[in-house]
Amino acid sequence: MKKLTTPILVAYGGLAVPLAALGLPLAVYIPPFYAGPIGLGVGTVGIIFMVARFWDIFTDPIMGMIVDRYPSKWGKRKHWIAIGVPVLMLAAWFIFFPGGSQSTFYLIFWLFILYLAFTFVGLTQQAWGVDISKSYNDRSKVYGWREIGSIFGMMSVLALPAILENAGSNFTEMIAGMGYFFIIVLPITALIGLIIIPDNGRNEGTSFPSFSDLPLILKDNRPLIRTLLIEFLCSSASSISAVTYIYLAKHVFDLEEISSRILFLYFFAGLLVMPLWMKVSYLIGKPKTLFISTILCSLTLASYLFINTNDALITLVILTILYGIGYGAPFTLTRALMADIVDADELKSKKKRPGLFYSILTTFSKVGAAIAVGLVYTYLEFNGFKPDQVASEKIREILLFVFAFIPMFLYFCASLFCIGYELTSEKHKEIQKQLELRNGT
Repeated sequence: MKKLTTPILVAYGGLAVPLAALGLPLAVYIPPFYAGPIGLGVGTVGIIFMVARFWDIFTDPIMGMIVDRYPSKWGKRKHWIAIGVPVLMLAAWFIFFPGGSQSTFYLIFWLFILYLAFTFVGLTQQAWGVDISKSYNDRSKVYGWREIGSIFGMMSVLALPAILENAGSNFTEMIAGMGYFFIIVLPITALIGLIIIPDNGRNEGTSFPSFSDLPLILKDNRPLIRTLLIEFLCSSASSISAVTYIYLAKHVFDLEEISSRILFLYFFAGLLVMPLWMKVSYLIGKPKTLFISTILCSLTLASYLFINTNDALITLVILTILYGIGYGAPFTLTRALMADIVDADELKSKKKRPGLFYSILTTFSKVGAAIAVGLVYTYLEFNGFKPDQVASEKIREILLFVFAFIPMFLYFCASLFCIGYELTSEKHKEIQKQLELRNGT
C-alpha cells in the first residue's frame, strides 16, 4: 500500500462530493418537490421513499459481497466505480428533471434505480477506505476527509439554490440547478479518484458468506452491534431534521425565502470544524469523540424547543451553526470504527470483507432514513398538514416537535452506546500486530 498522501486523501474525499450533492437533495428537497410541484402528495411520497430505502435492505448486502468477491485486473474497487457512475447519472437526470407532473410509478421506478446505483458507488467508496490505510488514527483521517468532501458537496449544491433563491427562482428551478451540479461533478471526481487512489490489482476476492452466516458475524461482536445501533439512531435523527427543515423554515419561523442560505451555514460550520473533530479523535479516541458529538447534537436540538419562533432569525442561525458543528462527526467516526471492526473480523475469519461490513452499516443507515421519511411524512399528513396551506398553531407545534424533540431523543440514545466501547485504539494495535505476523508483513 502506498503512503497516505494529501493527493490520495483529497481524491478520496473528492469522491464524496457528488455523492453528498445527491444525498442532500434526496433528503431535504426531492421529497417536498414531488409532494408539492409534481403533485404526488406528502403521504404518498413518504411511503415511496420509505419503501425504496427498505429495498436497500436486500440489495446492500448482496452488493457488498459482490464488491468483495470480484476484483479485476485494475484492482478490487476501481471497476465498480466505473460501472456505477453512468447508471447513477442517468437515474439522477430523470429524478431531477421529471418534465412536469408525473405518475407515482415514475418516481418509484427511477428512485429505485437511483438508490441501486447510489449504493453501488457509495458502498465501493466506503470499502475502498479500508484498503487505503491500516493505522487506527489514519482511519479517522481517511474517513474525516470523506466527511469533509461530503460537507463540501452539500455546501456546493446548496450554493446554487441559495443564489437562485436570492434571484427569485422557483422551487423547480432550484431542483434543476442541483441536478446539473451533480451530473457535471460526478464524472470529474470519479475520474480523478480512479487515477490517483491506489487499488492493489493483486487483491483476491473473498468467498460469499451465506445469509445464515450473517447472524454469526453479529453474534458476540459488541463493537459491531454498538456501531450499527449508533449509525441507525444518528441516521434516523439526521433524516428527520432534514426532511422537515423546509417546512420548519416556512411554517414555523416564516423564513422560507432565506432557508437555503441558513442551511448553507449549517454545512459550512460542519466543514470548518471537521479537522478539529479528527484531532480530538486522535487525542481521546473515536468512541469518546462520538459521544461528545452526539451529546452536542442532542443539546442543540433541545434548545429549539425553548425559543420564541417569532422574529427568531439570530437565534435560529446560532442553533443552526451549533447543530452543524456536531453533524458531521458521527458519520465520520462510525465509518472509521467499522474499518477497525473489519480488521478484527479478518483476524477471526481470515477473510478481508469490508464491502460486506459497510453494506451492513449502510443498510442500517438507510433503514433509519427510510423510517424517518415514511413515518414522519405519514404522521404530518395524518394530522392535516398541507405543504401549500398556511399552518395552524397546532401544525406549527407538531412541526417543531418532529424536527427537534424526536431527533434530540435519538441522538441522546446514540450517545449511550458510545460509553464503554470495547474496540479501543490499544486493542486495535494488537489486532494489527497479529495480522502482520500472520500475513508476514
